[in-house]
Amino acid sequence: MKTKGLKILYAGLILLVPLFGGCQENETPLEPGSTVSLDRIPENPTYASLPLIGTKWKLIGFVDSKLEMIKLAEPDSSISYTLIFEEDGLLDGYTSTNPASGKYLIERDSGNYLQISTFRPNTYINELFDGRNYIDTMNKVNSFSISTRGLSLLYEKDKYLLFKPIK
Repeated sequence: MKTKGLKILYAGLILLVPLFGGCQENETPLEPGSTVSLDRIPENPTYASLPLIGTKWKLIGFVDSKLEMIKLAEPDSSISYTLIFEEDGLLDGYTSTNPASGKYLIERDSGNYLQISTFRPNTYINELFDGRNYIDTMNKVNSFSISTRGLSLLYEKDKYLLFKPIK
């Protein structure tokens, strides 16, 4: 009788284990517009060897390096917040919803200095969520770096835009 009771107890415990596992707190998904730890952004060693010019870049979000947090760009469509630095000093891409262009100047002798000027959309119609902030921020960029997380465009002492390469 004692062994039958132990078997029932063990069977009951085995059935309860999945319930306790379901109570564990999962990390929130990377939703556009949310602010998450920078550690949540995956690294890729191949990113560090990519060239600035000619690579198509897509904004991941706005990083505060002091807090090690990133506000993920919103909206997240296939064309939103994309950039291509062309050989001739021109910059093409998209804001949240509109085609955009500008000019850039690089001075690698002075620590990857990068100045972006006259970056603007062809129209401001339907500029959504982070669109206007992105436009304003792009025109404040003063340097860049490329790492295993992607392209960083620094616009304030502890703040930068983080981009990943796309095809």
